[in-house]
Amino acid sequence: MLITPLKLNLSTPQNVKHENNYPQNRINYFHSQPAKDEVSFSGKLPKVDNTFFSEALGRSYDAGKPKFIAIAREFHASLKRVAAKLQAYGFTYDDAYNTAHPVKTKASFLDKSKRQGSVQDIIRGTVYWQDQQDIPAFKKFLEEMKKEGWEIAPLRKRDPNTDGFVKNKRGSIIKFPDLEIRQNGITEESLAPLGEFLQRAEISKPRSSTYADWQMRFISTKEKGMREGRQDCEVIFLYGPHYKDAKEIEHTYVFEPWRKLRELHVDMNPTNHQKNSSGFTIAENVSEIHKRLVQFVSHPLFTNAYNADLKNKNAIKLPVEISNSYCNLIMNYAKSIEKALKPYYKEKAGLIAKDEQVAELIKQSPAYLIREDKNISAKEIKDKRAELKEYLDKCQQDDIALVREVRAMLQKTIDKFGLKD
Repeated sequence: MLITPLKLNLSTPQNVKHENNYPQNRINYFHSQPAKDEVSFSGKLPKVDNTFFSEALGRSYDAGKPKFIAIAREFHASLKRVAAKLQAYGFTYDDAYNTAHPVKTKASFLDKSKRQGSVQDIIRGTVYWQDQQDIPAFKKFLEEMKKEGWEIAPLRKRDPNTDGFVKNKRGSIIKFPDLEIRQNGITEESLAPLGEFLQRAEISKPRSSTYADWQMRFISTKEKGMREGRQDCEVIFLYGPHYKDAKEIEHTYVFEPWRKLRELHVDMNPTNHQKNSSGFTIAENVSEIHKRLVQFVSHPLFTNAYNADLKNKNAIKLPVEISNSYCNLIMNYAKSIEKALKPYYKEKAGLIAKDEQVAELIKQSPAYLIREDKNISAKEIKDKRAELKEYLDKCQQDDIALVREVRAMLQKTIDKFGLKD
């Protein structure tokens, strides 16, 4: 009997498409979560003291911060000089903003390492670039960065068919540039002036909110050793200061509550649930909340910011506001999610009601597959059911607390953007 797994979002998300080797001068992370994105009832339930891992990560961050700041200053100085040289191509450097944010904060670092297992963007710089379709200008930027001692980092991508790294016909691992382009109109062919290596960049469309950018990670050519073993320094290209402000506002009032909801121990793909079931309701409502916030907050924010940075005088400024009816709808979606959690977990508890169901789950466990004695005792079934019930109870309590936290976050969004009577 197969049981729909409970999603456990403390592991690496499924949309992570590549992987680097972790260098010695980057913080090594403890993994306080299972290796896979989902766990079924068949495995041994994790019993981890997350406080211990969090404290250990915090100490690692504190120990590495001085070195990270030193590297960040060198990297930012290069970005500043290059942007000044290429000002005629629309590049500018925000000295005040970059100086205030040389490295990711400890709280942000701990939060991201908890969600994804590792943090590669500890050092990040922001450069404004208005014409993000100008490939020759980007080539000049790379050439000037190389003179400064920086090159785009190489990475290896996982092959979904083999679970190994992507290889060529000769069996050699293919290197990809750590470059992601979220823009309309950019194709592999348009990147031809950059060379074969950079043509392998990840190209996608802007987000549904219209947010678009270029993101890449550089490594120092002055450091010795393999290129994959050097410290990553990320730079993000935004259109200008208005776009930067919109990005921060959107992160606080849209992305954060949505990301928090995706930490629920529920599969967020509605098609994986029976229609009109509690799981279906939860997944659908999370999607609807995100859709409405993007519609009324993110989309007009980024559209207005783009027009402001590019000085489009004839552009109509869009209202960034949520009507009273949609404010109520969004909050009702959140309340409905909380209400659906009880029947959802009741359904899950029903899957372990019979002894033969628990026994089948035990048979699916790795521990059972390698043990010699295949007999399953009544006590083993009883203990396993108690263990699973305890786990489900904890998941339910955690999810209820999480939804209530999100409701408070959504109320702040409504207080800021909701239309007043």
